Amino acid sequence: MNNLAQGDRVFHPNKKAWGLGKVLSVSADNIDVFFVGTGSKRLAKSFVQLEIVEGAAAKNSLLDNLGDASQLAGADYVSLPTAVERFLATYPDGFVTSAFVKEEREPNLQAHQFCIQLLGEKEIAELIAEQRYPDICDRVRHVESVSNLLTKSEKTPLYAALDLPENQKIFAMGFADLLYGKDSEEYRFKLFLRVLDLLEIKRWHYATLFGFIRFPQEKAFIKPTEIQNAAKALCWRINYKPEANWASYTAVLRLYNHLLANLADEGLSPRDMIDVHSFIASVGRKK
Repeated sequence: MNNLAQGDRVFHPNKKAWGLGKVLSVSADNIDVFFVGTGSKRLAKSFVQLEIVEGAAAKNSLLDNLGDASQLAGADYVSLPTAVERFLATYPDGFVTSAFVKEEREPNLQAHQFCIQLLGEKEIAELIAEQRYPDICDRVRHVESVSNLLTKSEKTPLYAALDLPENQKIFAMGFADLLYGKDSEEYRFKLFLRVLDLLEIKRWHYATLFGFIRFPQEKAFIKPTEIQNAAKALCWRINYKPEANWASYTAVLRLYNHLLANLADEGLSPRDMIDVHSFIASVGRKK
């Protein structure tokens, strides 16, 4: 115990169910540890001898992306098994529950399929070559309308911006580059943010909506309240800022990928980020 330092990975020898832990701080008498199975614990040095874990056994994506001290102090931590239990209370057969498929998955899968048909790389290149920018905006609205990702009040600013002729070319070009450009993903994301800023709709919903619909195997969709609540519950550091930005997006994407990789161990098998998004939404809802 005396040799432990902040950041060390540990096990409690008498509390194996707590799982792997990360040392948060060490004082003369106590040690604060976050365990993936139970959350933060303050332990008296005189009563327990923690086991240091190294190598492959010390690897854990949650502990690598753990929230800062202020977030952990006020968190009502929800472990992944507990989050899965809550999800299964609503959808007993997990991601294949008929109600889940109908309500959560089918609308967004249909939007994805329409996006491929109407706004695939070849289709959008032809539309741009013919300067049919209004048609691109019409197709964007149609694809979005099939999904269940935006509320009516969230749709209104987007649709209004796309209705303005002076916005249609800049949006169409930025949209095409976001999905199919050859520059780095970071560059294209930031460029699209500038487009949204010019259209006065630089919000998380619109910044992440189209990549998610077009590439549901790899992109994340961000609704501010949902993701903040879920990140707080799961104690995942997302460095959230109200203005859409690349750093926060990549932190959220790490959470999506963490869940995509780890939910199967808890009895759920997400097919893609559509399933992961719905799971995150369930975690982010107030109980």
